[in-house]
Amino acid sequence: MFNFVYKDLDFAHKLDEHPEGAPDYQKHFHDFYELFYFISGSAVYTVEEECHDLNPGDALIIQPGEHHYVNFKDDSTYERYVLKFPALLLPDFVKEKFTGRSAFYLEAQKASALFNRLDEFYDEFNASDEELYLLFSNMVAEIVLTLFHTVPEAKPFVTDNKITPILQYINEHLNSPISIEDLCKKFYFSQSYICKEFRTYMKVSIMKYIRSKKIMAAHQSIMKGIKPTKVAEMYGYSDYSTFYRTYLSVMGFPPSKNKNGEED
Repeated sequence: MFNFVYKDLDFAHKLDEHPEGAPDYQKHFHDFYELFYFISGSAVYTVEEECHDLNPGDALIIQPGEHHYVNFKDDSTYERYVLKFPALLLPDFVKEKFTGRSAFYLEAQKASALFNRLDEFYDEFNASDEELYLLFSNMVAEIVLTLFHTVPEAKPFVTDNKITPILQYINEHLNSPISIEDLCKKFYFSQSYICKEFRTYMKVSIMKYIRSKKIMAAHQSIMKGIKPTKVAEMYGYSDYSTFYRTYLSVMGFPPSKNKNGEED
């Protein structure tokens, strides 16, 4: 087991005897990529509208801004690799392969040897953060491409038919103002019903989901060099001060700076 956090990498091989309630299992969004490889346990993983009971050897590639969380059917020992890394580690042509593809790469045992190499690297090079950072960084593309080329499309996934079209609608209209009233009219649900059903399935309020998805998308646009004022307009904010406050609340830093507090 290891936990390596250095610069913009957070790589870990984790094992928990009793996983229920641990803080890193909370549902969340983030602005980096996450590679997940499941070894053992009784985990049920949800990424946006997709949900799978995981089996040993299953992998996930979670893109920035994708809402995800894990539940457990029992307290079986939970072992997995979790690799968190910035988008800049992947060339654009690799990131394009994610378009329209499931986050789940099931029966990905062929990638197990690559994840095992991370343990070997950590054991041999952990005295030098710089060397280990270089080795781990170079492994990311190899693992991702191996999954793309050796793992078939995910099996049919479990989904909530009431929530799936709402999620799809939100993600297709991030550049427009979206209110609960709009969604109720669109899908013929009462406000109390849509709020309750959405929170039950997604484990987050519908308005927090919308705000987070918009800001995550806005952040990616800003990282591409588009001015924050223009980005605010792109994502349906008529008032920049509202965009600024929302961005700061979600990202933890203002839109004119990166997460290290430096001017972009």
